[in-house]
Amino acid sequence: MHPISPASIESLPNELLLPILEACVVPSLFSVCKRWHHLLASEVMLPLYKQIGKVHVPQGNVKEQALIVDRIYKLEEKLSETAKVNAIFRQIFTLAKSLSTLESKEKTEGKRGLTLANYSSYLLNINRLLLWKKLPGGEEYLSREEIKHLPLEKKGELLRDWIEENCKNITTLDLWEVGLTYLPSEIGQLSKLQWLYLNQNQLTNLPEEIGLLSQLQRLELNQNQLTNLPEEIGLLSQLQRLELNQNQLTNLPEEIGLLSQLQRLELNQNQLTALPAEIRQLSNLLQLRLGQNQLTALPAEIGQLPQLQELYLNQNQLTSLSEEIGQLPELQWLYLNQNQLTSLPAEIGLLSQLQTLDLDQNQLTSLPAEIGQLSKLQWLYLNQNQLTNLPEEIGLLSQLQRLELNQNQLTALPAKIGQLSRLQGLYLNQNRLTALPAEIGRLSKLQWLYLNQNQLTALPTEIGQLSTLACLELNQNQLTSLPAKIGQLSELQTLKLNQNQLTSLPAEIGQLSQLEALYLNQNQLTSLPTEIGRLSRLKGLYLNQNQLTSLPAEIGQLSKLQWLYLNQNQLTALPAEIGQLSKLQWLYLNQNQLTSLPAEIGRLSNLLQLHLDQNQLTALPAEIGLLFQLQRLNLRQNQLTSLPAEIGRLSWLTKLELAENPLKDIAEKIRQRFQL
Repeated sequence: MHPISPASIESLPNELLLPILEACVVPSLFSVCKRWHHLLASEVMLPLYKQIGKVHVPQGNVKEQALIVDRIYKLEEKLSETAKVNAIFRQIFTLAKSLSTLESKEKTEGKRGLTLANYSSYLLNINRLLLWKKLPGGEEYLSREEIKHLPLEKKGELLRDWIEENCKNITTLDLWEVGLTYLPSEIGQLSKLQWLYLNQNQLTNLPEEIGLLSQLQRLELNQNQLTNLPEEIGLLSQLQRLELNQNQLTNLPEEIGLLSQLQRLELNQNQLTALPAEIRQLSNLLQLRLGQNQLTALPAEIGQLPQLQELYLNQNQLTSLSEEIGQLPELQWLYLNQNQLTSLPAEIGLLSQLQTLDLDQNQLTSLPAEIGQLSKLQWLYLNQNQLTNLPEEIGLLSQLQRLELNQNQLTALPAKIGQLSRLQGLYLNQNRLTALPAEIGRLSKLQWLYLNQNQLTALPTEIGQLSTLACLELNQNQLTSLPAKIGQLSELQTLKLNQNQLTSLPAEIGQLSQLEALYLNQNQLTSLPTEIGRLSRLKGLYLNQNQLTSLPAEIGQLSKLQWLYLNQNQLTALPAEIGQLSKLQWLYLNQNQLTSLPAEIGRLSNLLQLHLDQNQLTALPAEIGLLFQLQRLNLRQNQLTSLPAEIGRLSWLTKLELAENPLKDIAEKIRQRFQL
């Protein structure tokens, strides 16, 4: 025979050359055929990448297969198919050598190993060993001298017999985050298994042998890459809990309905677009979690789950609910937030056991009167809808503890809201309320009332009847005054009134004996009542951007005050009593008209930050050197010509700001320390 010359190989048509390349992928072909590299990259490697995709996702399209393979091996999408194949095999070979140190170098380092058959063999046997190492006694067996030096494939072939002899009777198997990309069929030998954990692997499918686990009660497969379930899943007749969160499932097999003992089914964060009608057969189901899917509707059969207590449908694409939702007599928790619901069926009122109803971020414009029939409802969430009013029947929710209605278009509240005798939290931020009904004062258990960003011009005197109120927020309204009765809020701890039009505070404010934080920024206050000094528990007082020209001496009685914000006012002086605030840590006085500071400022022994920028200070008292805890002193934009040498004593001071002062005399110690 005559040897084939380079010229004759060069002239071979692609259909003849490609099989040769697939069988003989070795570097020496570079010297024989100039077309080797191009053909290998474009004609051989590309199909191999696609074939690997089909191994993992047999039913998917090319795009889906590529996406899953890239996720399994953490490949960058921008890589070429050739580069991806090389990266996949590098990972496979590295793992193979870690499990079998004498694995053939020819197979793992040469191009000859880049074949689908080789990939499939490695996939199977690597995963066999990953499984084996987690079986009782498995790692010890694999460490035996006569076993550990066997080739990977030989080891893998021993698994079936070893299981048969050693651990057929185990009841629990934890394979959480062990790196599985394929579940070997030998799993079916573990027929006594009751609990199987496979979370956080890279499984794309399950073998049909999963159906042999007839005693299985709990199966967890969260955070894998499953695109489908085998019909054999329906053979798990004892299964009580099935978790499939964070996978890639687009549908469920009809056989899911055969899981007659199933109590908990979790399918959050998949790509389900519909549920099979057979779901009705899950007569023992207690919890069904379907959040973050792509469901546009629920089958009528959903109403045939007589034991269901929890139903999670948040973050789907539901535009309506079927009337059958009302046929769930045991339902206690219903989550429908972040859908596209525009209305609720009247049958919602039939859910007599419902305790939590979450409807945040939908497009609801109204609620049915039947909402009032939910006699056991405790938490109702309706934030970010388009509600313009509430039905009077809302007042029938006698067990309601929390009602959230932020970011709607409510202009008024029904008087019946006063009947919610157990209500603890009422959230009404970002609506269009211009007034509150007097009946609000009947909410005797109310602890949190949020009314920020409305159009309130006044508060009813009945607000003072809220004897358990701990937090009242009224920021960004149009309040010009507060009723004297506000002083009756004996349990109030936080009062927020920023960005209103208040010109004064009632003397009764001093009766708020439990108040710890008082926010009054951006109002039109010209003075504070002397009664402010009676707020013995106050820790934070915020008065930025008002028109204060002075502070009452009684401010010195705030013995627990830690934060005092007075920037952007018209203060010309501070009372000597400011020095009595022994707990004060932050004092903001920037952008006022101060010309001097009282010597008593030096008594603020816990002060950490003092902001005096943008005033008219011409000098500082020597006592400022007594602020031994001070870390930051801002004196920018004043009229200072010198600094007291005592500032050099402030050992904790790390930031001294002096810009835009006509300074002439600075002690050398201060100059050196702060590099002035």
